[in-house]
Amino acid sequence: MLTLYHGANSVCSIKVRLVLDEKQLDWTGRHIDLPKGEQFSEAFRDINPRSIVPVLDHDGRLIHESSVICEYLDGLSAHNPLMPAAPVDCARTRTWGVYTLEYHDSVNTLTFSSYQRQMLLAKSPEDLEVRWQSIPDPIKVRKLKDLVANGADSDYVPVALGKLARMCAEMDAALAHGDWLMGDQYSLADALVTPYFYRIDCIGLSGLWETRYPRTTAWFARVSQRPSLAAATAPWLDENEIERIRAIGTDTFVAGGRFSDYL
Repeated sequence: MLTLYHGANSVCSIKVRLVLDEKQLDWTGRHIDLPKGEQFSEAFRDINPRSIVPVLDHDGRLIHESSVICEYLDGLSAHNPLMPAAPVDCARTRTWGVYTLEYHDSVNTLTFSSYQRQMLLAKSPEDLEVRWQSIPDPIKVRKLKDLVANGADSDYVPVALGKLARMCAEMDAALAHGDWLMGDQYSLADALVTPYFYRIDCIGLSGLWETRYPRTTAWFARVSQRPSLAAATAPWLDENEIERIRAIGTDTFVAGGRFSDYL
């Protein structure tokens, strides 16, 4: 039995739900409410001491880290194999998985300097301090405090935009050889990076690729049409919520043209 501990709008949770749908695997969900801080509860820390979703429980065996979970899921079923057959392509696929660590950090910066910032600013100083104390990584706390205090004025924001612009350039170069990252067929590499583009688009920053990278733009249009993306997002994010997030992101980053070097 597959049980997934996941968050509704967590990009890493979206990644795993997407692969679950691509593989047509049956699973049970245990939703962790991230805005409420359920990931910091003692019960969830027994599942993951790092207080991070998602976590996969396969018959009592816990698998951590979203990209690792995705490759694990691919190995559970012969249906729609996502990992390429050639060893060199397997290595390249795993390289994209490693790159997503940087992509995640950058997307996290944009998330917490925009719509999640509003959520945190609505909390009382006492509740906010409890949240900071609950996070096991003090470096992460320092960054989050800066993003909440400064929003788009944080020094972290242009660094994140620069790294994500590089992501789009890397994608565009890889797509010179076919419609998908590994060539002519959709693969695990495409699945691993899709949620980061999805979140950037939700925030209203699709200009990162639409203004400069036509192959990446066409790729995102293709992955957006795959049923797996809707299956991984629609039950947890309705259109009203997406529009709310996009409005905040557009106002934070696009209005006034302050980040026009990237968009």
